[in-house]
Amino acid sequence: MKKILLILVVAFFIGVTSCKKSVTPTPANGRIVESYLSKAENPELGAADREKYFDSAYASFSTYKNDSVTRLYYRRTAIGYYGIYQYAKSIKTGKEVYSLAEKVNDTVSMAKGLYFAAVSYYAQEDNDNAFTYYKAAEKLFERLDDRKTLGEIVLYKAYIYHNVGEYMLCETEAFKALRLLENGDPIHIYSCYNLIATALEGLNNYEEAIKYYTIASEYIDVLKDKGFDEKFVIGSKALSYNNIGVVYLSMRQHKEAEKMFVKGLNFKNLKTDSPLTYARLVNNLGYSKFMANDYSNLPELYYEALHVRDSADNKSGIITSNYSIGEYYLALKDTVKAIDYIQKSYKDAAETKSHSDELKGLRVLSEIDRKNSLFYSERYMQVNDSMQANTRKIKDRFARIAYETDKLQVEKEELVKRNSFIIGISVVVLLFAAAIFIIYFLNSRNKELMMLQEQQKANEEIYQLMFEQQNKIDAARDGEKNRIAMELHDGILNNIYAVRLNLEFSNRKTDDEAIALRKGYIKELQQVEGEIRAVSHNLSRNTVFNQNSDFASVLGYMITSQKNMFETQFEAYIDAGIDWDALQGTIKINIYRIIQEALQNINKYSKAGRASVEINMEGNKLAIVVTDDGIGFDPQKASAGIGIKNLRQRAADIGATIDISSEPGKGSVIAVLVPVKMVLA
Repeated sequence: MKKILLILVVAFFIGVTSCKKSVTPTPANGRIVESYLSKAENPELGAADREKYFDSAYASFSTYKNDSVTRLYYRRTAIGYYGIYQYAKSIKTGKEVYSLAEKVNDTVSMAKGLYFAAVSYYAQEDNDNAFTYYKAAEKLFERLDDRKTLGEIVLYKAYIYHNVGEYMLCETEAFKALRLLENGDPIHIYSCYNLIATALEGLNNYEEAIKYYTIASEYIDVLKDKGFDEKFVIGSKALSYNNIGVVYLSMRQHKEAEKMFVKGLNFKNLKTDSPLTYARLVNNLGYSKFMANDYSNLPELYYEALHVRDSADNKSGIITSNYSIGEYYLALKDTVKAIDYIQKSYKDAAETKSHSDELKGLRVLSEIDRKNSLFYSERYMQVNDSMQANTRKIKDRFARIAYETDKLQVEKEELVKRNSFIIGISVVVLLFAAAIFIIYFLNSRNKELMMLQEQQKANEEIYQLMFEQQNKIDAARDGEKNRIAMELHDGILNNIYAVRLNLEFSNRKTDDEAIALRKGYIKELQQVEGEIRAVSHNLSRNTVFNQNSDFASVLGYMITSQKNMFETQFEAYIDAGIDWDALQGTIKINIYRIIQEALQNINKYSKAGRASVEINMEGNKLAIVVTDDGIGFDPQKASAGIGIKNLRQRAADIGATIDISSEPGKGSVIAVLVPVKMVLA
């Protein structure tokens, strides 16, 4: 299986390398690199020399700028290292290909860099990392819609699933690869069918396994027509017969199995051209005879296979041969020889960590080696438990790798989409920069006009308030004038008129009586003087109506003129140092409304005997405190009321903070703090 995979990888690399024909000729400083790579890619040179040339090329182009030519050098070098079995260097170079390509969003090179790392990890039998990089490469090749390479990657993933015993997933991935590679290279089709058959065999679906092994065998003839090496074709054909024979053994159809093994051994020169395949067929032929109770040519067949495998230092084959010989002697009840060969098989299996073969040996030894039976039984349980735990870990790990790779890919795709969106928006912004500037300028002007309109509206509202107050003052002034006029007309003027007439009359006389009368009239004039003084005092108490009104006056009058059914006494304390003219109209109107709303609530609910409003400057803040000694309330319950909401909203509109403190029976305090920076014009 690994031999077939190596052929597939090399075929892919040849295809990748061929793309250098379309690259623009290298610059002068790249001719040295081309010289090194040309020599390194010469298969007639030894591996050590080729590695030196690849190293020299790498040392040169690794200092070049990140362009398409440089990335091609990296790809060729990664392929070259793989071809001379320098897997660690191939992995390193493949990762560098990916890193460089990612910086310039070169998806093709990114995908190939991941692919190079994956096949090299697989060659090192590092299934975890191989699967991780295959999975990541698969996502990129899907985006590139490269069905051929995508099919190859899926096929390699299927091989990994087979290696870890995930036969169902192996079958699924192999069929997926077959659909992607349909009508493609026959070697790929053959590998898919052969792997599907192997997976079905692992699932004990023997009839279907034979079917797909047969289909795979038919494709081998196509490989011959395509010019594949005859030794490879014969070896593959013989291996197909061996595989079908093994399935028949599992089905206990030993004679059918024997026919397949004999058929495979009939190929000429098989022993010299494919010695390991030959040894496998010979050993399996002996086993089929053994299982059919036909001991002819036994144990010679087993020894023949063991000799070939031993010559090739084929550890896995040696383990199988020794076990088969041990089984044979056990059947002959030659326990000593049986223990000897099975112990050899068990020790080699333990050394190479072939746990399934180790378990087979331990199981038999625990039954036939009575002296060491307990040891073998305990060891069997240990290995079996460890093997099952390891199998679970591997399955969980591959599931996790698949999940994390998919998750990472989704995150990358989302990031790419987000970046694309940002780039698109940036382009739009650049294209319409002039228009946006004009719109911004016009909007700024419109905002200024709107602010002026709002200010004008607020000023008009304040003017209206002051006008209304002035009307009230004028009305009060007119009423006071009328009252004074009436007092002057009905009282003082009438008295003066009467005194004047009496004085005229008394002036005609000079007697004592007339003098006494004139004294009385003088007293009456003194009384009139007192009345005039009283009117003057009343006028002095109403001088407010003769002063020019400002915002402080508006607030003061609004506060002190409050009336309610509780006969509450309202007092106003306004800091004379506040420059009300420096405040924006919108701020002043909100301050007015906040105080008005607070006083309205006092009038409606407080039953207060006294209420006051204090307005002062505290540092850089304007402080407004409204206090009453009424029945109070629960702020939590009242917070949903319209009045409280209005207070909070108006405070928020001018950037102020508001604190409402009250308890039932203890009056209430409303404190508002307005930052100066929020109110200065």
